[in-house]
Amino acid sequence: MAEPMWVQLGRYGYLILAGFFVICVLVQIYIAGMAVFIDPSNWSLHTTFVHAFVPMLFILVVLALIGRLPRSLKVAPIGLFLLVAFQYMTAARYGSLVAAIHPVNAVVIFVVSALAVRRAWKSIPTSTPLR
Repeated sequence: MAEPMWVQLGRYGYLILAGFFVICVLVQIYIAGMAVFIDPSNWSLHTTFVHAFVPMLFILVVLALIGRLPRSLKVAPIGLFLLVAFQYMTAARYGSLVAAIHPVNAVVIFVVSALAVRRAWKSIPTSTPLR
């Protein structure tokens, strides 16, 4: 029996938005690199760009519920939100050993979000057309 269209749309929506989130994380890391190696004025862009893509995490939770995705994909955006909150804590400790965790945590955010995309890709049945 085919799943309802709204379930399929939830899954495709999750996949697309999660993929876009991964791209945003890469852009965020690139902007940090621009601030370090090109022009320190790019720090303001680095600190504001995050506000453009973090709200996607809340939408991902809703799409995971709509798409009846596995629990890991429902929890992943919540975990990513906590990792982003940790980013704020490490950035606030500038000049300390805790702040040195900031770029490492960025890599963790990238890996977790990329794994969520991979898992979402696998959760979409290839033989069932969208109805």
